[in-house]
Parts: sequence; structure tokens; C-alpha cells
Amino acid sequence: MFYDPKKKIIVDFGSSKPCGNNHNRYSIHAEQSAIQYCLTHDKRQRYHIFISRFTRCGHHKTAHCCHSCSQLAKKYNFENRIFTFNDQLEIIPAIIDNPGVSLAYKIKYNII
Repeated sequence: MFYDPKKKIIVDFGSSKPCGNNHNRYSIHAEQSAIQYCLTHDKRQRYHIFISRFTRCGHHKTAHCCHSCSQLAKKYNFENRIFTFNDQLEIIPAIIDNPGVSLAYKIKYNII
């Protein structure tokens, strides 16, 4: 979701999207679509991006950015604007040191 801290409202929300067989990548991560949205709609650079996952029971699960999403965030200076929630629902940074490779890339390059 995209949060405007000045107006204290949720501006928009999105999700990850699978691409299918006829595409050069397997999926578009939520971080990638969020950064694209902010680049086109947030000219003052004040939106915060919150990434979250849910368990089957409906509880929040911590979601950190993968390696490629971390590189994309650093490229467009979003390191301090992407957040996630921990188990106690506290806001923590979603970009971590030494992030893992996403599952789709592990399958594609037989890293598993």
C-alpha cells in the first residue's frame, strides 16, 4: 500500500502479479509495481510503501525485499521509504543486508 504521512491516508494499494509463459520474467513483485507507481504519481516524494504478506490464517507475515527489488529501490533512492511489519505489527525497514534471491529466479537458474 502507498501511504501519505502528511495527509495520513492510504493513497492506493496493489499486489504481486504473475506474468505467464510468454513474458521475459515470471512475476512482477509488489515492490516493483509500487516504485513504478510512486515514480509516476508522487512528484514530491513523500509516499511511504508498506509491503506485507498474510498467512493462511490471515495474520501478517514479515516480507523483506528480494535482491533485485533491493537493487531497484537503491537505484531510485527508495531505501528509506519501503517498510514492512514484524510479528508485533511494528513498522520496520523492508530492505535488509544480504537479501535472498526470489523463488522464481531460483527455479529459473536451478539454484535450489
